Amino acid sequence: MTDVFITGFGEYLEKESNLSFFELLTNAYLEAIKMANIESDEIDGLVFATTTGTIEDPPLRNLLLDQVANFLGFRNLRYMDIVDYGGASFNGMIYRAYRAIKDGYANAILVLGGGKGTIRKKISKTSLITRYHSNFLNVKELAPTSDYAMVALRYSHEYNISDESRALVAVRERSNATLNPNALFRSPISVDDVIKSPIVSYPLRLLECVMPIDGFSAYILTSESKSKKSKITPIKILGFGEAHDPRLIIEKENVLDTPVPVSSKIALERANVSLNDIDLFMLYDAYTIMVLLEIEGIGLAEKGKGWKFVEENDFSPSSTYPINTNGGTLNVGQPAYMSGGVILTEALRQLSGLAGHRQVKDIRYALVNGIGGILNHSTTLILGV
Repeated sequence: MTDVFITGFGEYLEKESNLSFFELLTNAYLEAIKMANIESDEIDGLVFATTTGTIEDPPLRNLLLDQVANFLGFRNLRYMDIVDYGGASFNGMIYRAYRAIKDGYANAILVLGGGKGTIRKKISKTSLITRYHSNFLNVKELAPTSDYAMVALRYSHEYNISDESRALVAVRERSNATLNPNALFRSPISVDDVIKSPIVSYPLRLLECVMPIDGFSAYILTSESKSKKSKITPIKILGFGEAHDPRLIIEKENVLDTPVPVSSKIALERANVSLNDIDLFMLYDAYTIMVLLEIEGIGLAEKGKGWKFVEENDFSPSSTYPINTNGGTLNVGQPAYMSGGVILTEALRQLSGLAGHRQVKDIRYALVNGIGGILNHSTTLILGV
C-alpha cells in the first residue's frame, strides 16, 4: 500500500465576509492546491464538512457534496465523503482521506470544511438539531455557550478552583496571538481583563468564548508519487483516534467526563510515540474550560489539575509545552462553529516551518485534538515530518 502525505493546506477567514459560501471555499482550495503544486484535474477525491445552520441559499443542504464538487469543476472523482462531528470533523476527514488513498481508492483528495458562521441568527430556530431537541426530548433551548458554562461551573465546584484559574487560559492564548498577524485579537490581556469582561453565561466571560466568523480550511492529501511535487516537506499522518458519546449533557452521569482520553490514547499508540515526544499541542478552544479538560484528557495533567498546569506553563512557542501557538480560535475566530480547521492548519504551518515569529524550534511531532458538540466527539491526530 502507498504512503500518504498532506502536501498542501490553505485557509480563508474573515470576521464577516461578503463572499458567498462557494467563494469562501474556493479561496481556501486554491491556496491549498497551489502549495501542493498539482492540477485541479488530478483531484480524484473530496471529503467535506460544514455545520447545519451556516449555509445560505444557495447552496441547498440536499446533495451538498455534489454542489461543492460541481462548483470546483471536479468531473472524475473516485471517492466522496461527508463527516459530521462538528469541530472534531477535521481530524476525522484527514484520516478518512488518508485511508482512502492508502487503500487505493484515490490518489489526491481535497479535504474541505467551514461555512458562514455569521448568518447564524437567521437559521438558529430552524436548525435540525434544535428541532430534534424540541420535538423528541422536550428540551426547548440548548446553546453551546450555556452548556459549556454548566461544565465550567461544575469543574469549579468539583475541584474548588477560582474563575481566575480558568481565565488564565485566555491570557496564555492571547500572548501567543500577539505573534500572529492573522489573529482577530492581538492586544495583550490580563486575568483581571478577562474577569471584568461581560458575563455571557455564568461563569463564562466574553474573553473566554470564541467569536463565530466566516471561512473555510482546505487540505490536499496525496499518494507518495504526487507528494514529491509539493512546495513543502510532505507531512505524515502518524496516528489517529476517535471516540464518541452522543448523549446530551443533561443525560450524562458526570458532565466532566469526555471522550478525549480514549481518542488521544488510541492516536498516540498508533503513532508509536509518547506524550513526551510531542513538540506542539493544538487543543480545541471554543471555550477556556475545553482546554483544561483536554490538558487532563490527553495526560498532561491529572484530572482536576489542568488549571495547575496552566499556572505552571506559559503555552509559548519556546516553552516546554507549546499550546495553540497561533492564539487558538479564541483569538483567530471560529468559522461556522468549527474550530478544528484553525488548530489543524496551525499545526501544519508549524511542521512546515512557516510560522514566522511563533515558530516552534526543531519541531517533529504535533498533536491536534478536536472536540465536537457538547463534549460528544473527540478526534486526535498525530502528525510528523
